Amino acid sequence: MNEFVAQFLVESREHIEQATADLLALENAPEDRERLDSAFRAFHTLKGSAGIVDFAAMSDAVHAAEEVLSEARLGMRAITPVSIGDCLACLDQVIQWLDAMEGTGELPEHATAESQAVVERFARSAGGRPPGAVSAPGSMRETWAEELRARDATLGAKVRTAIRYAPEADCFYEGDDPLARIAALPGLLAIDAEPASPWAPLEELDPFACNLVVTALTSSSRSEVAASMGDALPRCDIQELVDDDRLGAGRSLPPLAREILERQIALLGETGVHGAKGRVASAGLVAANVLRHLGRSADAEQIARALATTLAGNDARSLREAIDLALSEAPPPDAAPSSPADAQTTARTLRVDAARIDALVSLTGELTVAKNAIGHAAKLAQESDSGLAVLLKDRFATLDHLVGELQRSVLGMRVLPLRQAFARLPRLLREMSSDLKKPARLVVEGAETEADKAIVEMLFEPLLHVLRNAMDHGVENVSTRAAQGKPPVATIRLRAGRQGEHVVVEVSDDGAGIDVARIRQVALERDIIPEDLVAAMSDQEATNMIFEPGFSTARVVTGLSGRGVGMDAVRTSVSRLGGQVSVESRAGHGTTVRFTLPFSVMMTRVMVVRAEEQSFGIPLDAVVETLRIDADRIAPIGAAQAVVLRNRTIPVVALAGALGLTQDGRPTAEATLVVTKINGLYGALRVDRIGERMEVMLKPLDGLLAGMRGVAGSTLLGDGSVLLVLDLGELFQ
Repeated sequence: MNEFVAQFLVESREHIEQATADLLALENAPEDRERLDSAFRAFHTLKGSAGIVDFAAMSDAVHAAEEVLSEARLGMRAITPVSIGDCLACLDQVIQWLDAMEGTGELPEHATAESQAVVERFARSAGGRPPGAVSAPGSMRETWAEELRARDATLGAKVRTAIRYAPEADCFYEGDDPLARIAALPGLLAIDAEPASPWAPLEELDPFACNLVVTALTSSSRSEVAASMGDALPRCDIQELVDDDRLGAGRSLPPLAREILERQIALLGETGVHGAKGRVASAGLVAANVLRHLGRSADAEQIARALATTLAGNDARSLREAIDLALSEAPPPDAAPSSPADAQTTARTLRVDAARIDALVSLTGELTVAKNAIGHAAKLAQESDSGLAVLLKDRFATLDHLVGELQRSVLGMRVLPLRQAFARLPRLLREMSSDLKKPARLVVEGAETEADKAIVEMLFEPLLHVLRNAMDHGVENVSTRAAQGKPPVATIRLRAGRQGEHVVVEVSDDGAGIDVARIRQVALERDIIPEDLVAAMSDQEATNMIFEPGFSTARVVTGLSGRGVGMDAVRTSVSRLGGQVSVESRAGHGTTVRFTLPFSVMMTRVMVVRAEEQSFGIPLDAVVETLRIDADRIAPIGAAQAVVLRNRTIPVVALAGALGLTQDGRPTAEATLVVTKINGLYGALRVDRIGERMEVMLKPLDGLLAGMRGVAGSTLLGDGSVLLVLDLGELFQ
């Protein structure tokens, strides 16, 4: 894939995420000027990026949304749920295009027709008038600034900047004269004014209310015009006009293009007799091709002429100056950091391919194995009572500390903010709320909490399941909530935070809570468990039935739920990465679903156990206690076994039997048990011996062993042997 296209895809997704968040915030607070400006900038940048990669269809679609937001900024249009929905639909279409480009590396095949459908949707919402258009046919794709310049075509190359100013209705009371303010612009070339809304009948006209939108053309730069407008700047739309061959391409350079041009200048600065002309020719051709790709043909031709001059006169100065000129173009104000702090943040951010980070993590794992090997060697030396043991032990302690620091640093490179998993949920909640006719708002807390990349990528689907359940089963309709004295708009809270080595994510609603009686009824109707056990269940145990495969209390299958593939899928997904799910509910007050997840899925603390002379690892986070008891305390219950510990009956699983290992059959007087707690349920694993505890870099099984049940992954021990780390959830099922 072309590097420009790859960068375009990454940056476009970031702008889409920002625009989506801003639009959803605007729906709740249409007067939020900062959010409106931010959304406008995101769409404006998306349009510019599309121009750089010659994606005209995307540019047209995004331009239609940009015009809606531009008119809202100027007070010519109100922000409504319909306009928000249109803009979000535009972003949905862009996402589909980006997905297609990511798969093929090419522009989507039917993008033009799809773009036209987006533009027509905006036109229908505007009563048949495309956003930003006037009566002239074919003007749909033109901006107001281009139309203004077209009306004053005689000004030609003098025009540099266009401004549109929509003053406040009460500006006269503030001592502001809009026409005088515009007339004072530096380099003013033309001025025009039109009503912001249709004039009222003469007898109803308020002479003290300003109902004007003033536009003007100047020969000054954008920054000079902005400075002249002073405190009226928030009510202005200022566009810097460029030559025709540069329209849509933008004057700013993408970081990659800037880096390539800078390297060509460095190449021209190299000294040496041999290959001088080759270096000059290469630098000139590369620089010209980059600028042509960006649509800056005039700059490319200038560099081509400078290259010819340089090759003829054997002096690289003219070529270097031409490339410098192309680099000297300042980025537009929308792209510039808003403050030194922003610039510093940008400088500290570096995009690194995920595959490179994974490779570094893998190498760190190998280093961990080497560290464990030194520890094993130190142990052997100590057993032989050699003087070398003390030295090895000291060196191992130093290496252990350094490797630990390296592990934490490397794993820190894999972390992402949970915001990336949360970002799509407000939009989806909006759609669910509309479909179900249940008004609801999502309150997000702790979105900047960080977790391992694998956790963040996995989390979206489970959260979506829980959100669907909350809306379909938990949140009541408006009339029911009113009868119970609840606000008509339900609140769903999404919280995240760190607790030690774990990340905790909670989804809570203020709905009706889980109907425990209904759960018991469904369990009996479907013969999931015997009647006597249902009656003996506590409310919490009954509530946990929602995690059983195929269990659903929905009476009707809908587009959201009722198929019995919800909460069991949630638990399976979370358990696969070493996490746990729990649920708490209060009738009439709501439900909270809690995910407890490891901060890192690569680094795992394990306890080594032995069964039939083979070693296995158990995740230490799941271990409650270890103990030795008399073997006769383990009692048979049907085909299974159990033990009573502290008045709690706990099932016992013999590790050797569960793994199908050959057992010698000799009875023992004592039994060694490892008591675990997984998803709120206790279990005891019977082992032959308990070994050391260690931190390991866990590798998933691959090849023929991929997907093996009961095994979470593997690692290497210090003596070079492979240690299989068990998936206790699978073993106890």
